[in-house]
Amino acid sequence: MRSRHVGMLGVAVCAAIVQSSAAPQSASDSAVRAREYVQFLVQQLDQWTRDFPSAYNMALMRPPVDVANLSEDAKAGATNLREAVTRLAALSQANDLMSNAAFHGQLEKTLAAATPVNAALGKQRFPEAIQSDWVQIRTTLNSLAGIYKTSELAVFEAPGAGSGGKGQKALAANVPAGSLTGYVVDQRCATRGKAMWTNVKCVQTCVRDGDKVVLVSEEGKVLQIANQDKIDAESYGQKVAITGKTAGDTVTVETLQIL
Repeated sequence: MRSRHVGMLGVAVCAAIVQSSAAPQSASDSAVRAREYVQFLVQQLDQWTRDFPSAYNMALMRPPVDVANLSEDAKAGATNLREAVTRLAALSQANDLMSNAAFHGQLEKTLAAATPVNAALGKQRFPEAIQSDWVQIRTTLNSLAGIYKTSELAVFEAPGAGSGGKGQKALAANVPAGSLTGYVVDQRCATRGKAMWTNVKCVQTCVRDGDKVVLVSEEGKVLQIANQDKIDAESYGQKVAITGKTAGDTVTVETLQIL
């Protein structure tokens, strides 16, 4: 589900940001672009949530999910979210979308419906495919929340992520001592969540349009990269280990290893 749309969303996010930094357009043109961008986000949200309830509800029926420890809102959350998104999509056709009270109110209801699902996925070990799809859904919802200046969903790390199995130990053994690890991402999308950090097409698009790349840690700390020429395109959107000299929030790269 996510593989068909994540690239489109990343490119659209970057395109919208680039447009916002271009020479000022008329107020009418800006309003049209803003409305079309919101409609695009809602369209993506509608597509991502179509199959999500069935996968989520199926996961509730089998281990490792412990349904007994979920609230009733969490159990019904995916279905409630889908219904809320359907209503949101219907309202997204309004011409006055950026100031439409009904759309804004439905967005808040959609975020409220998503909250118990977000909490459940942050506490229990759902299948990786569901967790991955949820990252895309949550990122899109938070993008809409940011546009309408309403509360965003909290970002939780899925249980078991980063746990120390054999693969993790082997990975740690390959990381140079004293290195910095994180994701190579464009400056504009560095604060937009992990879904954007690993979106190769988005990074490529933003860099092509003149943006710089940065290193973002798992915790979301952003480090500027002084010598941009040391970053090859093949590392865009990848988790890497960097050695070099750090001064404040800037690192001068000596070596870079894709993990």
